[in-house]
Amino acid sequence: MPVFLIALFCFFLVACGPPSDSPEYKIKQLSSNIEDEPEDPTLHYELGKAYIEKKKYRSALKSLVEAIRIKDDYGDAYHAKGIALFYLKKYFDAEKALNKSFSLNPTNADIATDLGSIFIATGKVKKSLRFLKIAQTRNSNMHEVFNNLGAAHAEIGQNKQAINYWEKALEHHPFMAEVHINMGVVYERMGKKKKALAAYQKALKEDPQNPLGHYNLGVIHAKNQDMAKAVESWEKARKLDPKDDKTLASLGLAYEQLGEKDKALKKILKAIKLEPFNYQTHYAAGRIQSDQGDFEKATESLKKSVHLDPEFGDAYYRLGIVHDNLNEGSDAISDTLIAEIIFHKKKKMELYNKMGVQLKSLFEKYQLGRKDFKELQLPDTLKGYDLHKKPKRIRTFREK
Repeated sequence: MPVFLIALFCFFLVACGPPSDSPEYKIKQLSSNIEDEPEDPTLHYELGKAYIEKKKYRSALKSLVEAIRIKDDYGDAYHAKGIALFYLKKYFDAEKALNKSFSLNPTNADIATDLGSIFIATGKVKKSLRFLKIAQTRNSNMHEVFNNLGAAHAEIGQNKQAINYWEKALEHHPFMAEVHINMGVVYERMGKKKKALAAYQKALKEDPQNPLGHYNLGVIHAKNQDMAKAVESWEKARKLDPKDDKTLASLGLAYEQLGEKDKALKKILKAIKLEPFNYQTHYAAGRIQSDQGDFEKATESLKKSVHLDPEFGDAYYRLGIVHDNLNEGSDAISDTLIAEIIFHKKKKMELYNKMGVQLKSLFEKYQLGRKDFKELQLPDTLKGYDLHKKPKRIRTFREK
């Protein structure tokens, strides 16, 4: 599913003036100045902003923390710190920094805009709307406020209101790629694929270097079963943002569908390195490793998947297949039994019935039965679940 790109008021626009205005020049000059005046908070703050321009958010954070150490009521430094933390996906810490900044500068509409963005990212939409309404009354950057108001309404399913706000954003700033991307996401959600496609194409016309525009365009192509075009879009997104795990994982799945298993696995393992806590990418790695006959590595990947999500039935089912290929009958049956329980609990009856067929085959192969698995080790969330308990029948008024 494509995600919303939330516009932040910040310092990330790369300077396009003479060399003296470039982030590289600023970083070099400010670093030199800090050697002469290490206790000047403004120099550390300006250096932090320059690092944000270069998208070096960890370096920015280090400089901004130093600025705040020297001057603990430095509102602008807290603001910039919040932005750096946002882009590092440390939303809780970003929220704390921006709240501190807003308490020091309660009339600053740009901070209110960014707090609205943070609350969208963390799913606190009511709080987001409150701060964005404050920003709406004070902010000169109305295109950003309207963009984020649209994103907030879209988060709670108010698609028409979202579109209305984005149209207002475009009235103030017709060339804002983020708005077109967000409109594309909502059009796609509404089933208007042609409008979504046109919105993403418009976004890329305004900003050809926008990785999310390329990523979301790839999603449309994938949903249209055009995996070659999806790969083309996602490879462009990857080149623009090589550390985005979502893009790498999508590329892996696309290459898998195209039959390029080696390339697929390489992309997925890179995604796991960047984001090791995604159960689905571990499952994808295990599935491909299993298909390639590397059952030891497949076992390792699939166990990581079920550790991260103990109720992921597909991974247990695949683990059962892997154990069967290794002639580990007891483990194969145990994992398939767990998958059966999960699918029954989640009312995925077609898959539940499929597990029954698979278990019948395994019981015959290994000369075992259900009675041999009475002490089955279940994940905590499944303990006590009765697979064969029939739901209570509710009597009608007449029967009473």
